[in-house]
Amino acid sequence: MKKLFLLILPFVVTCCGCNMARVEDSAVSYSASESSNSISTSESESSYSSSASSSFSSSSMIEVDAFEEFHKGLALKNSTLLDENYIEQKIIDNKVLTNHYFGKFASQGDDGYLLYLDQGLYHYTLNQNDIRLDDCKSLNKDTNICEFFYTTYDFLSVKSKWKKTSDNLVYTSSDLAVSEIIAELDGQGIYSSVALSASSSLTLSQDGREARFNTKIVTDGFGEFEMGFSVKDLGTTKDDKVTSFLANASKLESTGDFPSDIKSAIKNIVGKDIKAPKNISYAHQSYVNKDSNGEISYIQYEDLLIGNQVSSYREDLLQDGFTLSDLTNEKEDLKNLGYARYYYEMNVNNYIVYIELYYIPKVMFESYEQGLYPNGIFHLRFIKYVA
Repeated sequence: MKKLFLLILPFVVTCCGCNMARVEDSAVSYSASESSNSISTSESESSYSSSASSSFSSSSMIEVDAFEEFHKGLALKNSTLLDENYIEQKIIDNKVLTNHYFGKFASQGDDGYLLYLDQGLYHYTLNQNDIRLDDCKSLNKDTNICEFFYTTYDFLSVKSKWKKTSDNLVYTSSDLAVSEIIAELDGQGIYSSVALSASSSLTLSQDGREARFNTKIVTDGFGEFEMGFSVKDLGTTKDDKVTSFLANASKLESTGDFPSDIKSAIKNIVGKDIKAPKNISYAHQSYVNKDSNGEISYIQYEDLLIGNQVSSYREDLLQDGFTLSDLTNEKEDLKNLGYARYYYEMNVNNYIVYIELYYIPKVMFESYEQGLYPNGIFHLRFIKYVA
């Protein structure tokens, strides 16, 4: 299964799969594309890590194998990726992923992902020095960054794909697996999904502490695309803002209501406040979609901790003035999906608001995802429909 590279960027090419492009927005997904097994390497992670801690940190080497030294550094799961036209991304000790954007992408603001205490993996946004947690990506406290996302660590899986050139510091590859990782990390994974061929290069510093990756992808009908970035600070990358935030972190607790932005958006399209599900939790994924006119078209909220609240929330919706819609087909859903989706509706001014409600139990997920979502996923979607 593929990993995610979850960045929300100004529009270039949209993609709804796991080969994420630089996209404007994408709805929260809980599909198998969010999960990944650990990558396999020609040598075990433990053998890389044990040797890396001694040989990679040595500054007294007279001569080094830059290729081997660089890959030992990658195994530390601590590095900085730099594309000065796009992003500076840091992996910090396999627990933090920070994103700082450049140029036309800078307006979206810095963000990232971090393991928060023992409560799981969360997305955060940064406003000046103020870090704000929002979406929960996993409840598993043992989830790690390099397993969940595409990162520079993935280059270990294609180490054998590089061929040495006459220059001992330059390696090349025509393997599509190499170009795919470069494209994913440079936010342009969509191009690798339509690649006919690719030529990639790896240029190392003499001591193996830094490298430059480049690729040229030839696509089927979309032209040719070149992309690249540098990787540096192997084993020494840090971020004082995130470190300070985690050092002073306190346990997350539920407010007993929808997140403020979701609550406001629901009121915007329904015209009034709607009850939140009983036992609503802090571990959620939420999203507000707007049309080309800036009007809210739908709101999605998924709770990863609450468990199955479908029956009680169906009653709450009736009390709030919604009626069961004929879009509901419980029997067919149970047959085809293994769980039932319920739809409720309400006439509001000159449009209809539909609510999609369902619960996906843990047993519906693959084993890796069961660790991410041990309580299943409780799903709500408010849809504004204009006839």
